[in-house]
Amino acid sequence: MPHRPAPTFRADPTLQAFRGEARASASLHPLEKTLLIIVGAHLCFTPWALGTMPPWSQFISLAFAVAAFAVALANRHYSDDHTPEGAFKLIMWPKLVRFPLFWLGLALLGYVAIQALNPAWVYAINGGSWWLVPLEHITWLPSGIESPFVKMNAWRVLMLYTIPWLVVCAVWVGFTRRAAVQRLLTIVVANGALLAIIGILQRVTGTDKILWFASNSGGRNAFSTIIYKNHAGAYFNLVLMLGVALLYWYFARSERRLERTSPAPVIAFLCALLGIGVLLTYSRAATILLVGFTLVAFIGFIIRCAVTRGEGRSPLTLGLLCAGFAIFIGLGAYFLNLNTSFDRVGKLIEAGKTDYSVSSRLVVREAAWEMAQDNLITGWGAGSFRYMFPAYQRNYPEIYKPWGVMLGWNEAHNDYVQLLDELGLIGAALLLAMLAWVGRHLWRNQIHRRPHLAFIALALAVTLAHAFVDFPAQNPAILLLWCASLVLLSRWAELEHRRGNDR
Repeated sequence: MPHRPAPTFRADPTLQAFRGEARASASLHPLEKTLLIIVGAHLCFTPWALGTMPPWSQFISLAFAVAAFAVALANRHYSDDHTPEGAFKLIMWPKLVRFPLFWLGLALLGYVAIQALNPAWVYAINGGSWWLVPLEHITWLPSGIESPFVKMNAWRVLMLYTIPWLVVCAVWVGFTRRAAVQRLLTIVVANGALLAIIGILQRVTGTDKILWFASNSGGRNAFSTIIYKNHAGAYFNLVLMLGVALLYWYFARSERRLERTSPAPVIAFLCALLGIGVLLTYSRAATILLVGFTLVAFIGFIIRCAVTRGEGRSPLTLGLLCAGFAIFIGLGAYFLNLNTSFDRVGKLIEAGKTDYSVSSRLVVREAAWEMAQDNLITGWGAGSFRYMFPAYQRNYPEIYKPWGVMLGWNEAHNDYVQLLDELGLIGAALLLAMLAWVGRHLWRNQIHRRPHLAFIALALAVTLAHAFVDFPAQNPAILLLWCASLVLLSRWAELEHRRGNDR
């Protein structure tokens, strides 16, 4: 009789997960792994490089972005090891051409380039004094200010905008698997937690130097490797909230699969470190936003666990988890003297406009809005705020020479007003068009039905709220992470919507 092969039986995935057996899944394509490494190294590099504020670090950041873009556009040959559908070749560039943010971003970069090529003023300096000299220019085109690259000018802004644009396009084209998105977010959270530990140790040891050896002009305003406390607060807030999204996703997945182990407790610990880091930055706005996000996330988590079967453990387990988290934060607050952060928030609330740091920013915003109105359509040019603002600043003595010494304001302490100052309504319209497309894309992929994705959207909204009272968008590390998180959210939502929830 002919030999018949023995029948094969496929184990039930739920039973495999219960036994702790590994789930078989196709590996990432080598080019996708390479892209993940490049983008991950890039996002880790920017906060370590002093928030990527120095020009040298911005050139390195640009090199990372160009490399990621090139790898993302390389055609891929998939074998049976990378996909269950069989071997095939994937051409990448058509996806880029169909990506609306590619064209909108290209239009924004072109707009900034026109401002750079058509200067209406030139920065002149003699000794310790400087002034602006008017130039002949094409009046019907957007114009800018010709100024030193090292200080700030339109060409440098063009480079700073090009970096996140390249990364966004690279991630959109090159990330084809949900695992790549999750791994990248995990890398960002782990790197942020390490930076938070360094900042905590710096606060404990009382050093004014970055990494205990690098000189720092900001003194105690620095935290970890970021030289301005409000930038540090905004950055660690964003990383923390991305961690919360990962925490919820791993927690929910372990419930669905009946897994005996999960990365969720480790991520919860990293989030706790990041939370302490935010408080120790002494950024009042970041502290207030952190408290608000924590309340929303915690209440939403409790409601989700209460109304959804299979996505929450017993009330006793949930209570113990919350109690353990609260004890950890409480002990950290006790030993690290976190009451300093809350004292600063209390003074802010009590003092109101009598606090000069608050009242002066309100006046700066008023003067910056006056500046924007005088050239509302096209703006004064990318990177022009610090050069044009003194002409409006002198109309407000409280921010001009409050103590007999002229104050310099390099930023408007409100990213939205400064955006209108520099890029006008045309630049703002391009950015709003990008956000509108992303919002439509997220809604079509039912982000509102996926809490972990909603947490990422909330994290991005918190950073936008912070921009009303400070200037986080002027920090390249925050700008890059925010833009990368936005496209990661979009990819995750699309990939998850296509295949449904992972069961």
